[in-house]
Amino acid sequence: MKSRFCLVLLFALWSATAAAVTPATALGLLVDSASAQAAHDGLRVLGATPGSVADQLGLRPGDLIVDVNGTALANLGADANGRALAAATFNAALAELPQASPLRLRILRDGVTLALNSPSRTAASTAPTDVAEAAPATPATGGCGRISTFDVAPRNQHLYRAKILLLDGTTPGPTGTPSFRVSAGTHKLLVAENIPTEQMGVGSIASLRSRRDTSKTLIVTVQPDTTSLLAARLNTDKASEFAHGAYWDPVIWRVIAEKCP
Repeated sequence: MKSRFCLVLLFALWSATAAAVTPATALGLLVDSASAQAAHDGLRVLGATPGSVADQLGLRPGDLIVDVNGTALANLGADANGRALAAATFNAALAELPQASPLRLRILRDGVTLALNSPSRTAASTAPTDVAEAAPATPATGGCGRISTFDVAPRNQHLYRAKILLLDGTTPGPTGTPSFRVSAGTHKLLVAENIPTEQMGVGSIASLRSRRDTSKTLIVTVQPDTTSLLAARLNTDKASEFAHGAYWDPVIWRVIAEKCP
């Protein structure tokens, strides 16, 4: 890459120590960190290592990573060597990630905000477990599963009811159904939040938001014979930031092993 300065970020996501990077457990990501100007609005993706977690997440050249686990990456300036501090901030956020926690990324792609989360290390367990909404390490093949908006998410994790507006470009039905049978594999959801205004902690201003205008796209990979539980997560540190829907994110907060006929 002689024509431009780039930084290859290889991060261990669920190793016993965050500093231990191995190809099998790493996120392989190539981003432009040449200067503060290059990363003014976030980290621009230049490429992903084939077969890596970043590749499985679906990160593409041109994507702009604007947030990692609730930490914004825009307007962070440069270090003493002129390198974008956004890259160091990304690195630090991953190093502080608890062992079994998912990595949450918010990106901009062609003007659309997407939430991409990689699964926790325990995501393959047959017991209910916290996982996230992007592609798992092993792609789903054959069979069927379900995506459910049944509202049983724990409020102490700031999780509330969500509504699926579109499932793979089509309005799901019938109306009022909380669970939708889908083929195993990757699906694209358009999701709106149904967070009670009084839970947002910002007074009556929250009632002025448009849930449909702040809807978000979510990529979900459904494994065979599982039910993925969908919820809306309130970002309490951004509860008053209604522009671009920064106050919330759609998440798959739990996956349950459940036979799909």
